[in-house]
This record gives sequence, C-alpha cells and structure tokens, in this order.
Amino acid sequence: MDDTFLLLAALALLSLTLTGPAGLLLALRQRHRIQGLERRLALVEARPVAGESAAAARAAAPPDPSPESLPAEALSPPPAPPPPKAPHGAVPAVALEPLAPSAAPSAGPALPPSLEERFGTRWTVWVGGLALAFGAALLVRYSAERGLFGPGMRIACGFGLAFGLAALGEALRRRLRGADPVPPRWPDIPAMVTAAGTVGLFGTVYAAHALYDLVGPTLAFAGLAATGLAAMVAALLHGPALAGIGLVGALATPLLVGGGGASLWPLALYLPVVAGSAYAFAWARGWRALAVAGGLGAAAWSLFLAVLPGESLAVQAHLVLQQALAVTVFAVLPGRGVADAEARLDRFAGLVLALAGGVALAVLAATAADGKGLSFAATAFAALALPALAGFVAAPAALGLPVAALTLAGILVIWPEGPEILHAPPPFLWFGTDDPGAMLALAAAGALTVAGLGTLRLLGGSRLPYATALAFAGGAATAPLAALALAKLRLAGGAVAPDFAAAAGVLAAGFCGLAALCRREGERTPSPALALGLGTFASAAVASLCLGLVFALSGGSLTPALAGAALATGLIARRLDIPALRWCVAGLAVLVAARLAWDPALIQEQLSPRPILNGLVTAYGVPALCFGLAARVIRMPGRAPGRFGDVPEQVAQALSLLLSALFVFLEIRHALHGGDLTDPGTGVLEQGLVTLTSLGFSLVLTRLSGPSASPVIRFGGLAFACLALLQGALGLALQANPLLTDERVAGGPILNDAVLAYALPAAAAFALARAAREVRPAWFVRMAGLLGLALSFLALCLAVRHGFQGERLGLERETGQAEWYAYSAAWLGFGLLALGYGILRRSATARLVSAALVGLATLKVFLLDLSGLEGPLRALSFLGLGACLIGIGLVYQRLVFAPGPTARPARPEA
Repeated sequence: MDDTFLLLAALALLSLTLTGPAGLLLALRQRHRIQGLERRLALVEARPVAGESAAAARAAAPPDPSPESLPAEALSPPPAPPPPKAPHGAVPAVALEPLAPSAAPSAGPALPPSLEERFGTRWTVWVGGLALAFGAALLVRYSAERGLFGPGMRIACGFGLAFGLAALGEALRRRLRGADPVPPRWPDIPAMVTAAGTVGLFGTVYAAHALYDLVGPTLAFAGLAATGLAAMVAALLHGPALAGIGLVGALATPLLVGGGGASLWPLALYLPVVAGSAYAFAWARGWRALAVAGGLGAAAWSLFLAVLPGESLAVQAHLVLQQALAVTVFAVLPGRGVADAEARLDRFAGLVLALAGGVALAVLAATAADGKGLSFAATAFAALALPALAGFVAAPAALGLPVAALTLAGILVIWPEGPEILHAPPPFLWFGTDDPGAMLALAAAGALTVAGLGTLRLLGGSRLPYATALAFAGGAATAPLAALALAKLRLAGGAVAPDFAAAAGVLAAGFCGLAALCRREGERTPSPALALGLGTFASAAVASLCLGLVFALSGGSLTPALAGAALATGLIARRLDIPALRWCVAGLAVLVAARLAWDPALIQEQLSPRPILNGLVTAYGVPALCFGLAARVIRMPGRAPGRFGDVPEQVAQALSLLLSALFVFLEIRHALHGGDLTDPGTGVLEQGLVTLTSLGFSLVLTRLSGPSASPVIRFGGLAFACLALLQGALGLALQANPLLTDERVAGGPILNDAVLAYALPAAAAFALARAAREVRPAWFVRMAGLLGLALSFLALCLAVRHGFQGERLGLERETGQAEWYAYSAAWLGFGLLALGYGILRRSATARLVSAALVGLATLKVFLLDLSGLEGPLRALSFLGLGACLIGIGLVYQRLVFAPGPTARPARPEA
C-alpha cells in the first residue's frame, strides 16, 4: 500500500513538474505579446494626421520654377521638419516605412551569450529533456522491481506517459507558433518534451517484448519501426533537438530498462531500427551531425554486443544490418547520380567505409571462436562486399574498393585457426585452420568480387578523374594479390607450395587479360583512366609472377618478389607515362623496409658454404639491384634529382643502399665464418673489412654527390662515414685489436690479417678525405683524415710487432730491445713519408701530421729508448733521430720556408 502511494505521489509530482513550467512559460509569452501590442498602439496615437495639412500646403505653394532659373542654394533639399512632439508618457513616433539600404544600421559583431543566458535558455532545457526521458524509464524500472502493478498495467502506464508527453510537446508547439521566434542557438522546448515522449515510447515497446513477452518479435519489430517513423515525422516539425534527444534515449533505453535475457535477437532487431530511423530523417532534413551520431552509436553497440555472451549469429546479423545502413547513407546516397567527369573522391565517405570495415573486423575477431562455419563466412563476405558495392554504385565512394581489399586481408588474418596451431618462423603468421576449403572459397570469392567490380567500373567510366580511377584500379589489383599471399601463408607457411605457384600463374594470366582489355578500350576511347588501368593490371601481372616464383622455388620471404614487382612497376610507369604508379614503387619499398625492421634476416634456411654465390644473392643482392634500377627508371623527366619533392625515387634509393650494405656485410661474415651467419664470434679481419666496406660506400656516394645529387646520396655518404668511424673506434681499436685480444693473426711479416684489416681502411679513409674536399664540410674531411692516420699508425705498429712476435701480438708478451728500436725507426720513417707527401702536394695538413709523428718518435727516444735500450741500439737510436731531425730542418729551410730570391747590387764600373 505504501509503495502504491509513493508511486501515485511520484506521478502527481511529475505532472506538476510538467504543467508548472509550461503554464509559467505560456503566461510569460502572453505578457510579451501584450507589451508588443501596447507599443504599437502608442506609435499609432503619436503619428500626426497628414491628410488636411498636405492638401493646404499644396494649394499655397507657388508654381515650380524651372531648375535653370533657380540659384544653387535653392537646389539643395530643404531641411527636415522637426519630429512632432509626443504626448507625455507615450512612446516616440517611429517611421514604419522600411529604411533605405544606405540608412540601414551596420550589424555589429554578435556578442557571446552570457552565463545566465546559457543557463536559462540552454542548459535547463537540455537537462530537463534528459531528466524527463530517464525519469520515465526509471519509473518503469521501479514499478517492475517492486511488483506494484502487473505487466499489462506497467506497459499501459508507459504508453500513457509517452503519449502524454508527445501530446504536451505538440500542444506547446502549436500554442507558441505565433510568438516571436527564439534565437537559433536556443533549444526548442516543445521539441524536448516531444523527444522525452518518443524515448518513453521506444522503451515501452521494447519492454513489452523483451521483459514481459506480451508481444512477439514480429509485432515488436513493427512497433519499433512505427515509433521510429513517428519520431521522424515529429522531428520534421520540431527540429533536430527532438531527433537528437530521441536518438540518445532510444540507444540508451536497453541499458536502463534491462536486457532481453539470454537472447540477443531483440537487440539485433531493435538497434538497426533506431539507427535507420535516425538516418532517415537526418537525410530528409540534411542533419549530418544526427547521422554521424547514429553511426557512432551503432558502432558502439556492435562492439558491445560482440563481447556479450550469447548467439554469435545475432551479433553478426546486427553487424551486417548496421553496416548496410551506414554504407547506404554515408556513401551511396551522397554519390548517386554524380556524373563520371565530376566524381571526385569523397573523403568523408572513405573515412566512414574504413571505420565500418574496422568495426566489422573487430566484431568478426571477437566472434571467430564461436562463429565458425557458414555464418562467419557469410558475415565476412558481406563485410568486404558492402564497401565494394558502394564504390561500384557511387563513383565518389571509390575508396570503398581499397577498403574492401584491406578488409579481405584482415579477414584472412583473423580466420579461425585449427585445434593445433602451427607456428611458422618469425616473419610469417601462425598458420593452420580446420576448414581450409571455406577459407580458400572466401578468399577467391572476395578477390573476384572486388576485382570484378573495380574493373567494370573502370572500363565503364573512361571520364573518371585520375584519383577516382586510381582507387578503382588499386582496389581491383590489390585484393587478389593480398588474398593469394595471405592464403598461402595461412595454409603453407614458408614451405614450397607448387599449387599456390600455379594459382599465381593463373592470376598473372588474368591480370594480363584485364590489361589487354583496358588497352583495347583505350584505343577506342583514349582516356587517362584506362591508361592507368592498363599500367596497374600490368604491374599486378608482374607481381603475380614474382609471387609464383617465390612459392615454387624458395620457402623464404617475399622480398625478391616485391623487389621484382617494384622494378616492373617502375618500367611500366615510365613506358606508359603513369606517374601514380611511382607511388606504388614507394609503397613496395616501404613494405620491404618494414619486413627488414621486423627481422633483418631475410632467409631462414642454412646457407651453402660457397662464397658470394649463395642465398644472400637472392635475398639481398637481387632486391638491392631491383630497387636501385627502379629508382632510376621512375625519375621524373625534367626534374633535378636533388630535389626533396621526388619522394618515390628517394625511398627506392634509400632501400637500395640499405640492402646493398647488408648484402656486402653479410657476404663478408659468410665468407669468414664458413657460411654460419649466427656464429657469435668476430675477428680483426672481419672488423677491418666491414670498416673498409663502409668507407667504400661513403667514397662512392661522395663521388656521386654534388649540387644536383639526391638527398639520399648526400646523407647516405655521411651515414656510412659515421658508421666507419664508429666501427674503427669500437671494433678495430678496442673489440678486435690483436694487442688487446691476443688473437692469432695469420699471414706473413708483410702481408697478414692485421695489415689488411688496418692498412686498407686507412687508405680508403685518406682517399675519402681527398675526394670530400669540394663537396663535404671541413669537419668531414678532418674526420676522414684523422681516421686514416689512426688506422695507418695502428697498422704500422702491428706490422712491426708481427715481425718480431709472430702470430700472437698481445701486450702481455715480452718486447725486445730490437722491437723497441724498430718502433722508433718506423715512426720516423712514417713521418718522413708524410713530410714528403706534404711537400709534393703542398699540403699543410700532411706536414702537420709529419711533425706530430716525428715529435712522438722524439719523445719515445728520450723517454723510453734512453732507459729501455742498451749498447749500440741506444746510440743508434739517438744518432738516427738526430740525423732525421737535421735533415727535416734542412728540408724546411730550403723547400718549405725558403726565402725568395733577392736582387744583387750592381757592381760599379771602373
């Protein structure tokens, strides 16, 4: 009894809450209208009667003289008479005639609404409308929890409250229709009240079916559809406020009232009706914001249903319905009827299609474990076919074809795995599935659908803009290639697969047929779109052949196939003059770079011990050559190669340099370790050859540098030089230095591993310093010269020690007096050679190096040889040093700083 009383009191309070503000609002409106009428009456009373005075003035006026006989002062208009004085307490007279355009006051900048205006005119209305909607839903929930009424009574009360709110909103709209219009930024109060009634009606119909089983699914569906239609009609009268509130309330009602038990079918039917209603009247009135809100709500519900326990079939059916509605509203309807010549890409439609595809992949991934079989395959096919159909029907939505290709690739990645997952090597995906036939059927059907729709639209739209035609051609070519590659990875991993190689051959033949078809149509009606299709399909045919070769001959990565496809695409782009294909080359290069970043080891099987001609050639050498040639052939004619704007060429160049360096480095390691690239050890010869290779790359790139050189060439030379410096400092000077490691140094006294590891990089560094004088900054030249000097000094010292110590050069071994003397002689000899080079080449840097070496030898003789040597060696050390120093001084006096010739004085004659 107490609960019934509380419920009745709540209903009464709700009625007072609704009628009180409504009555106050009506009173204020009437008062405002009365004040307006009073002002108009005062204006009429204050206006003078002009009939008799005008007639008297016309009778007394003399005849108008001609304008020529009047003075200039008479031609000026007479002054305006003073306005009549209004009676006391009346509003001053205001002319009712419209103002001239020149006299119209200039509209000043609109002032932002104050905090009080926002609170009184906006927030109260919005919050009040939401409170009405939620209060109605919570009241129904409270009555259900308390068991106050039976199900029929609750539903009847819900219908009464909903229809009452809707009727009140319509009455307010009709009552306030003749009042002054409110500013557009203010929300419409009648629309808010009607929206609350619409939310209540949605919730009541849903509760009658899902909570109480009073109506079946068919009747519930009809009721929800009728409610949506009624909301659409009401929104056409009340404006977008009703539509927004009704949409939010309709989407939130299932959360407030409660779920429909274990079954998800009621929600799967209810939510598309709500979204469809929002789309319908948003399209009718041009309210894009409402349509976007409906789409976001549908996406959120799709993701939420995917994580709920229940029937996966219901979740997938809801996904297909929502995706079909979104694709129709955002992609098909805006682009329908647009002529091909004006069918520019609709980026907003492309974004919506991409988001719809992402949501579809997320839902399919969440329901993959429970959705095996026909339902999963059908939903997956619908997810990729809908954006493709949208692009086919509406040309501005051509981005639906690439979206469909990406969706197909994602579906093959998330396809349900088998009971035992087979793990491939790191570059490949996990593979294995319990139903390979279904996966292959879906891959084939999806690829044929996307390729067929894109080709038909491309052939039938010869006047399509270039970007639109590129979207059609790209989607039609990408989908089959992605399907073939991913299906092979999922079913065969990295193993050799002759059946997939044969499928790649068939696909290549199909692409050749499509290219021939585009060429034939292009000969009939020449157009850039058909030429683009010809180039794209020809490139896809080459890519298919490369895939087939990889599938049949090697179980390795796809890098050679992608590199071959890049070169072929570049040749086709140059031959057919299709600049867009240059970006395809850049895209393939980015894919290979990502593959390198994932795992730099492009081959997994054991390599043969044969040097040079081994698996590294196909894994690194061939791709490097292909991308280098592709960078050359895609260079834009007439464009300087040094410009930063030619991005595709520079991307291909950078990848070619990277692959070339990896190829040479790995070949060195392969040759020195018997084909085992995973050997953890390293030696002085390997470190020296790697340093020599880095300097060689930098030298070649420096030779190619210049004002018109590519930025990749310039920065690549700097990068390889820095790598050589780092390798020389850490590898040769510390990690692999035989003086520190006591590693065995093979070879004779003159030609051995130490000399090769240090002398050859030193010579390369000197050559780099000489070549970089005109094209590199001064610090680069000094860095290369210092690196060459340091490596030369180490090579000289190691050669002397190897001559006395043999193959073991560790510092812990005893050093004899003859070896100590040999160091002094070698340093002095090296200094003299540097001095001679500096004099011949007029190089002050070489002479300074000579001075440094001679000074170092002098310090050694005075500090170490004096105490470390005995007998004739000590004397010979000082004698040799003295002779060298005197000879150096003589050379400087006579050759370097020799005074100029002076004129002799003339002898006086006798």
